[in-house]
Amino acid sequence: MSFISPEFAFAALLFLPLFWSLHSKRTLQLWVLTLSSYLLYSTWSPEGAAILLVYSISMWGCGNLINSIAKEKAWRVLAMSVSLILCTSILLMTKYYDFLRQIAIDTLPGLGLQDFLPLTDFVVPAGISFFTFQAVTYLVWRYRAEKAPSSLLHAAVFLSFWPTLFAGPILRAEDFFKNIQDEEFGLPREVPRAIYLILLGMAQKLVFSSWLADTFVDTAFRYPDALDGLQTGAAIWAYSLQIFLDFSGYSLIVTGLALLLGYRVPANFTQPYLARDLREFWRRWHITLSSFIRDYIYIPLGGSKAGGVRTQINLMLAMLISGIWHGANTTFFVWGALHGAGMLVINAYGKLGLGKMPRVLANALTLLYVAFAWVFFRANSCDSAWQLLQQLAVPPSAFHADVGLLCAFSVVFFFLSAQAATLEAWATGIFERAWGWRLVTMICLLSFGVVQLCPSGIPSFIYYRF
Repeated sequence: MSFISPEFAFAALLFLPLFWSLHSKRTLQLWVLTLSSYLLYSTWSPEGAAILLVYSISMWGCGNLINSIAKEKAWRVLAMSVSLILCTSILLMTKYYDFLRQIAIDTLPGLGLQDFLPLTDFVVPAGISFFTFQAVTYLVWRYRAEKAPSSLLHAAVFLSFWPTLFAGPILRAEDFFKNIQDEEFGLPREVPRAIYLILLGMAQKLVFSSWLADTFVDTAFRYPDALDGLQTGAAIWAYSLQIFLDFSGYSLIVTGLALLLGYRVPANFTQPYLARDLREFWRRWHITLSSFIRDYIYIPLGGSKAGGVRTQINLMLAMLISGIWHGANTTFFVWGALHGAGMLVINAYGKLGLGKMPRVLANALTLLYVAFAWVFFRANSCDSAWQLLQQLAVPPSAFHADVGLLCAFSVVFFFLSAQAATLEAWATGIFERAWGWRLVTMICLLSFGVVQLCPSGIPSFIYYRF
């Protein structure tokens, strides 16, 4: 059941009043929240829900084991290491096993070795990449915290929290449990802002992202040798806009839904296409993933304190992991490598002391490089990506009106991006003043308008794949 489906809207209208009514009974409210998460997950995959339940029980048990031997540091470190291996093993086995097996089939015979990995058929639970990373934060938190909630309910509600279960943002255990201990948790907060975020997210996904996909992107990547250079360039840029509007739209929707539950989800995007370089881009794009990679991978590897060469190696490893986290395909590896290489070039440029580029030029170069890398992220194979890129050299056969429309859309997009905070404050103020039946009327009219402008059917979010 998608967050943008009529079925979900109906279920939410029934669930939220029930959830709010249990505010004075915190434990019962958390159990109801957990049960609703599993029911929602079961509409996608009953097997996945069962796997998540077993996984949550396992992580809870690992956390208790880590805390139970707190006085024995060596044993505690061992317990933590084993727990992290168990935590990530299900992700590696279900999502990457076939990918690794194919690599073995392709390379081992050439080395005179026998392929020994059997063919399997694993169920890949929806959102596994997201709840695995959340489980890592849970184990680290249980390792570091002197007093941490240790009930199975706490582990279950954290790993199955339905607003972020399928595609993030990635939550951290310490922040999550501080939030749910707040007296306001379980009651709607910042309602006007929540309404604005949900409506804006729906518009971004259902109207604009879907239009870009249908008009430019899907055909180009399905038939990479069918378009001329102008159409190909438009498709590449359109996908850059599509993936932002799609994933940002999703993040806005779940942020608004979480606020209705009384929970503040961390920001996942802050206008990344206004960034002047790749470092700034990653501080603005998929913030919860980039900060996780920084805090749980890059810094433990040594970060920037391990010397110049080691720092660059750590940076490249972090970006490669960020890439392959998205999927078991060499295209994601190449995408991560491109961003890693771009980071290294930026670091080298800074050490040369050449000074900052003009903002417009720096932003344009960053956008071009990001759009180029997105080709590998979207393509089914590296060969397909290169085939599409080669089409850029094909002279345009005619004027394409859709390309002009895309240019106009891009101008409006950047203008609104620069004014995002002002627009949010303005719209939220309108919703605050239009309380009662006027607010309900506005919500219905705006929702109806979005539905009328969107294509038929319920499009899937891009990041549901990961």
